[in-house]
Amino acid sequence: MKISLNWIHDYISTTLTPEDLETKLTDLGLECVVEVSPLKFTDVVLGYVRSCEAQPNSDHLSVCQVDIGAGQLYSVVCGAPNVRQGINVPVAKVGAKFNDGEFTIKKSKLRGVVSEGMICSGKELGFNADEKGILILDTQAALGTPIEQVLDFGQDAVFDIDLTPDRGDCLSHLGTAREISIIEGRPIRSRKTALKEGVKATKDLIKVTISDPEGCPRYAARIVNGVTVGPSPQWLADRMTSIGQKSINNVVDAANFILMDTGHPMHTFDLDEIKSGEIVVRRAGKGEKITLLDETVKELGAHHLLICDGKTPVALAGIMGGLGSGISENTQNILIESAYFDPAVIRKGAKSLDLATEASHRFERGTDIENVTRSLDQLAALIAEVAGGEVTRGIVDNYPKPLEKTTITFSTERCNRLLGTELTTGEIEKIFSALSIDFQKQGNDYLCNVPSYRNDLEREVDLIEEIARVFGYNNLPISGRFSGSYLAFIPDKHELDKKIRTLLHPLGFNEHTANSLVPETETSLFSDVRPVKLTNPISSEMACLRTSLLPGMLKAVAFNINRRSSFFKLYEFGAVHEFHEDSATKSLECFRLGMAWYGKTPQHWRKLQAADFFHIKGELLQLFSQLGCRRLRMAEAEAKGFRFAVSIFSGKHPLGVLGYPDRKIKDLFDIGDEDVIVFEGRVDDIAKALQVAPKKYTAPSQYPAVHRDIAILVKKTVTAEQLLRTIRSAGGDLLKEITLFDLYESDEMGQDQKSLAFGLIFQSETKSLQAKVVDKLIEKIIKNLARQHQAVQR
Repeated sequence: MKISLNWIHDYISTTLTPEDLETKLTDLGLECVVEVSPLKFTDVVLGYVRSCEAQPNSDHLSVCQVDIGAGQLYSVVCGAPNVRQGINVPVAKVGAKFNDGEFTIKKSKLRGVVSEGMICSGKELGFNADEKGILILDTQAALGTPIEQVLDFGQDAVFDIDLTPDRGDCLSHLGTAREISIIEGRPIRSRKTALKEGVKATKDLIKVTISDPEGCPRYAARIVNGVTVGPSPQWLADRMTSIGQKSINNVVDAANFILMDTGHPMHTFDLDEIKSGEIVVRRAGKGEKITLLDETVKELGAHHLLICDGKTPVALAGIMGGLGSGISENTQNILIESAYFDPAVIRKGAKSLDLATEASHRFERGTDIENVTRSLDQLAALIAEVAGGEVTRGIVDNYPKPLEKTTITFSTERCNRLLGTELTTGEIEKIFSALSIDFQKQGNDYLCNVPSYRNDLEREVDLIEEIARVFGYNNLPISGRFSGSYLAFIPDKHELDKKIRTLLHPLGFNEHTANSLVPETETSLFSDVRPVKLTNPISSEMACLRTSLLPGMLKAVAFNINRRSSFFKLYEFGAVHEFHEDSATKSLECFRLGMAWYGKTPQHWRKLQAADFFHIKGELLQLFSQLGCRRLRMAEAEAKGFRFAVSIFSGKHPLGVLGYPDRKIKDLFDIGDEDVIVFEGRVDDIAKALQVAPKKYTAPSQYPAVHRDIAILVKKTVTAEQLLRTIRSAGGDLLKEITLFDLYESDEMGQDQKSLAFGLIFQSETKSLQAKVVDKLIEKIIKNLARQHQAVQR
């Protein structure tokens, strides 16, 4: 929601700077950022013309001595006919910039006389349209004062407020002004409505019937006859553009102005298109269709609420008007709708059609039912002001069951106990008054009547939260002690996540978090399980719970590639779901670890090893080894969404799948030809594979180590991991370290042969090893390699 500070001044004047208001509104619970409209010039100050003489070489130029204070006197050549001695003027100093920096004032010579600046006209400053003469100022301000502090240039500050769903009352300038009045400690001004009614009675021209009072508890209407649809007056167009809204015409702009001003959405119909003379509010029939203002045809369900011309739909209630009854340049008579619609009905209707409008955004959060007629009168008066016409007498107001005020019992003692404060009754009452909450003392408690626009206040704890935010969250006392039951402490289910994070960050990984709601098309990319579909999704892009972390990872990869990142590593912990008929929630949830690698090598001053598949495999196995997984192995696997993948195991326990995504999937996420490697595994599976023994300190051996190298010839189908296991088993406890340091292949060895060389380190904890002991171990290793892998020593 964008809020204009100039617009706010209609309700309350504030001396706070926009930056101070930004901070205080955020502290009050209305998180916002502010943007101040910049001036189109720089370095213009207030000056005084000490002398003014005709330029000897010109019949229209004058040479002025201009004082800008602090003993600074400048010679300025000026051609304005109204320049003279003894006036205050705006002076642009040398270096001043105009038109957003396009034009710079320089020291120059005019007809042989040096000019050290420029005396400005109103148009040059953007203050007015006068360009025939300079701007003469009547002010007592000190010379040298920046001109923006002397003149009002109509600068505005626009606040972009990010509201929580329960604060629909602040989706307007009036609602935000109420919050600023809390900060300022004084009430807001009421907007006066100058409504002049004609002779014709509204009830004689239109009838309102509500067939669904639950969906529409209140519906009111007024008529304005004889309007002229055309461009909006400048002030109204400026108000719209100040908050990023496009000016359309005077009637539509008037409705949008009241919407943004009071927060109450209203709709205008071309009265001549309402043929039956009756507005009927009813539910749609299954399969019924309507053509909306955006020219789209929507098929409706029984949960949609319609505004009808008798039986014919003319608007989708609370969401968008119909095309046939909309305002056009030929419209002369207008029917204004002002109603209250049930938030749940509007939300369900809008989301099922994937529609979101300014009106539905507010109705979904609940509008003020008592503001229906006030806003209606304001809009009728404004339309008559900007478009002409005559407002009919009275309102047709169908309000069968008036809203009962919400009354809440409030205890000062319970409030202080919950907040840890010691607020007095006087302080509590002052806060209630600032919130416009009527209250009566009843013993030690209060009976509080909540304003109709605060539909978020239903319980005592809601009022306590209001007390906390007005008192100031930063002012709540900090307790130095805590008391609680040991039963409150439960095992940390995500302890393993923290350990993995600790290991991944030093390896250069960045944590990524994706939305768990995805379009249905993404749920089948890497999984065949049935997805969990939302009954009432926000949009088609958030229709299902994800079944895999990998689509989100690939979106993040594409995002970084598009921003020219050449090398990065990402990981994510997140929940995935699958539909399960027998479950109480109809879904099964599990947490997974997802990882992604992109690029070959990071930029570095020295040449680093390229991060190919084998490098990444080693990095992943090292991670699992550090966690405590043993007997790690890999096997090629068929996995959906991969063009090549391997499954990783710790003994019999599966840890996850590592591989290259399919080419079609890469194209779907707009990832180029560079290889992307991803991994996904269940956190529970990783936890089951852990075999973490208590770590004990082992002192280094005092005896010398013995180094030996062996080279063997084996078939290419034999993996290095198989050979390492055999060597480790045959070497026993004395074999401390094995290193594969050479791989050699050639045609002379044969097409199916390869040579591998290993470095072995033997060491005893109790004595120096004799050569014959090591020789026997080497002999045993060679025999075992020959027997198990048909290896030949070279």
